[in-house]
Formats: sequence, C-alpha cells, structure tokens
Amino acid sequence: MALRLASTSAFRSTTRLMMRQQPMGLVKIHSSVVQSNNAIATHKPDRLHGSYHWDIERAASVALVPIIASQLALGASPVTDVLLGVVLPVHLHIGWDSCITDYFNARKSVILNKLMTGTLWLTTTGVVIASYQFNTNDIGLTAFISKLWGA
Repeated sequence: MALRLASTSAFRSTTRLMMRQQPMGLVKIHSSVVQSNNAIATHKPDRLHGSYHWDIERAASVALVPIIASQLALGASPVTDVLLGVVLPVHLHIGWDSCITDYFNARKSVILNKLMTGTLWLTTTGVVIASYQFNTNDIGLTAFISKLWGA
C-alpha cells in the first residue's frame, strides 16, 4: 500500500510539473544566467558587408556586359581599357573572396583563411597594376582582346 501511494504522489507531481511548463517558443535558454542589455554583443555596421557588398558585386557584374559589348562594337578604346582594367579585377576579387569565405572559413581554418585572403589581395593588386601598365605602355586590353579574337 505504501508503494502505491508513493507512486501516485510521484505521478501527481510530474503531472503538475508538466502542466506548468511553457511552450517551447517561450522557454528561455540559459534562464539561470542573468543578462542585462549591456551584455549583448552587437556588430558594428560595416558598409562593405551586407547590402552594400551585394550592390557592389551586382554592379560590377552588370557593368561588364556593356563594357565588353562596347569593345566588340566600337573596337579598341582607352576608356574601355581603363574600365575593363578596373571592373574585371573587382568582379574576380569578389568572386574569389566568396570562394575563400565558403571553403576556408575563418572560424575553422584561421591560418589558411588569412593566407588565402592575403594571396587574393596581393594578386588583385598585381592584376590592377599589370592592367595599368599594359594599357599605358602596350597596345591596351581591348586591342589585345581584338587581336586574340581575330587570330
């Protein structure tokens, strides 16, 4: 008889506990830790990430179409040389940066991420300088592309 009363009271206390529980959406995680509003860490807004970053990426992608079309329609031009020498490396830099972010995450592989990002910046700077040198001291990018296309 004592065993039966003990199990009945345990059942009642468990039932009361379940009836007092809140739905999962309302349950606080880590409710034992008291946090004030000052303890919440927020990121400082940065113009190169988020929507600005996406806008620059799309603008570079869309700008390549008329630059290459004008080069094909009008022929070699110093204006298209300069635009192609700037917009194409920016477009490639953004694409490779996304690949590095995806495959060499900074949280998982810190050293490889820094190495790859540094290499990306170094090569992008080298490509911009090389395109400037090629445009000023040689035939230019658009004339070179026209010669390659005609060969």
